[in-house]
Amino acid sequence: MNHPHSIAVMTEIAQTTDLHVSFGSIHEFCKELAEYSKQHHLTLYVTSLPMYLENEKIGYQWINGEWTKTEVPPAKVIYNRIHSRKAEYSRLFERLIRKLEDEHVLMFNHRFLHKWEVHEHLLNHAHLHPYLPKTELFAHKQTLDHFLEQFPVIFIKPVHGSQGRHIFRIEKTGNDFLLDSSILTKEMVRQYASTSSLFAALKERIKSAAIIQQGIAIQTMDGRPVDFRLSCHRIYGGEWRVTSAVARIAQQEQFVSNLARGGEIVSIDTVLRQWYGRNKAFWLKTLLKEIALETASILASEADGLYGEFGIDIAIDRENKPWIIEVNTKPSKQTDAAMPNVLIRPSAKAIIDYCLFLIEQKE
Repeated sequence: MNHPHSIAVMTEIAQTTDLHVSFGSIHEFCKELAEYSKQHHLTLYVTSLPMYLENEKIGYQWINGEWTKTEVPPAKVIYNRIHSRKAEYSRLFERLIRKLEDEHVLMFNHRFLHKWEVHEHLLNHAHLHPYLPKTELFAHKQTLDHFLEQFPVIFIKPVHGSQGRHIFRIEKTGNDFLLDSSILTKEMVRQYASTSSLFAALKERIKSAAIIQQGIAIQTMDGRPVDFRLSCHRIYGGEWRVTSAVARIAQQEQFVSNLARGGEIVSIDTVLRQWYGRNKAFWLKTLLKEIALETASILASEADGLYGEFGIDIAIDRENKPWIIEVNTKPSKQTDAAMPNVLIRPSAKAIIDYCLFLIEQKE
C-alpha cells in the first residue's frame, strides 16, 4: 500500500511536560491542519528546524486527541512557521535550504520578507502607488528633515520588526517635535526643539536598519485608531483568496493595533457600516480585498521562494482612502480565531489545499 503524502509544519517546539509539547501561538492551528489533512488522506506532522535536520523521519502527529512523537513518511512539502528571524539567518537554516534542494522537497513561506524589500517590490507596480505611504530607508538627518517638512506625523519602524514593537512616532507641534514610541508608556513622550537633537536621540535608540514613513491620519472608532487585517491564502490551483478580514482597534493611548499591544478584534462589517452605511461599506470592503489580493500576488511572484499566505494590514484615512500599512509573511493565527463555531478555519483549509496543489504539481 502506498504511503499517504506527508506534509511537515516547521515551527518552534517547547516541551511542556514529559508527555506534552507546545507549538506556541500556532498550537490550535496545527490541530486544525492535522484534522483537515486526515480528511484528505494526508499525513501531517510538526517538527522544528533542529529536529528535522537531525531526523526528518520523526515528527509529532495528532493521534487520538494528542500530539505523539512518532515515525513519519518523508515530507513532500514543508510549511515554514519558524517565528524567529534569528533562526532564519542561522547556519542551521542554510543547511535546511541546501538539504531541501538536494532532496527536492518544497518549502513555502520561504522566509520573513522585511519591510523595505516589501516596499520595493510593491513600488514596481504603478497601480499600487496611491496606496503606498511614502517610505525611505532611515539613515541620514536629511531624510528626517525632508519627511518632517512634508508630513505632520511620521513613523520610524525597524526593517525586521514585528508585532508593533519598537516603532517611533514623531509629530511636529509648532516649532517642537514630539517623539513617542510603542515601547514606552504615554508619560514618556519626549520633546525636542530641533531635528538635530531629535536625530541624535533616534540614532541612539535605533540599533538596526529602519524605514521612515509618512504618517497617515487614519479613521478612528471612539478615538481609537483602526486598521484592517486581511488574511490572503493561496488555494488549490495556486490563485489567491481572502480567507478572513477583520478590523483591529488600537488600545486607548496606543498608536499600533497589534493584539500583542492590547488591540482588539471586531467585525470589519460592523466598523465600515458604522462609518459609511451599508452600500459604501460593501464597496470599500471590496476595494480592500482587491488591494490585498493584488499585494499578495505581486509579492508571491517577485520575492524569492514560494509563499502561500500573507497578512495584509490596510488602514483607511479620514478622506476615505486606503493605505497599505504592513505586510506579514507569517501572519498571526490569533486574528482569524474570531470565528466561533468553526472547527476548521478557512485559513487552515487553504494551507492544506495549497500543499496538495504543490504535491500534485510535482508528480
